[in-house]
Amino acid sequence: MTPNKAIETVDRLKPNSYSDEDKLRWINELDGMVQRLVIQADEIKQYSYPEDLNKELLIPAPFENVYTYYLEAKIDYHNREYANYNNSTMMFESQFTEYKKWYIRENRARR
Repeated sequence: MTPNKAIETVDRLKPNSYSDEDKLRWINELDGMVQRLVIQADEIKQYSYPEDLNKELLIPAPFENVYTYYLEAKIDYHNREYANYNNSTMMFESQFTEYKKWYIRENRARR
């Protein structure tokens, strides 16, 4: 999945008034967490707008929905739709946890 695809998907599923730049900033937050907490990278790389909209994101299929759930949660939070935010956050956390488990299993097996 690319930032552009994540943004297009969330805009289709949850129409909103937030800019692509806002959504890319949120994608950078999520990939920053992945780099620091999961991959344990020393340096955090970020995507630039609009140059990096078609670059591949860090979380692969079948876990890529984590980006959509994260963007939905951010939209719900900023819209002050807290019941929806709680639901979106639960979906995000569930998928993100599955991704982390998979990443740890895959990378332990390679050592």
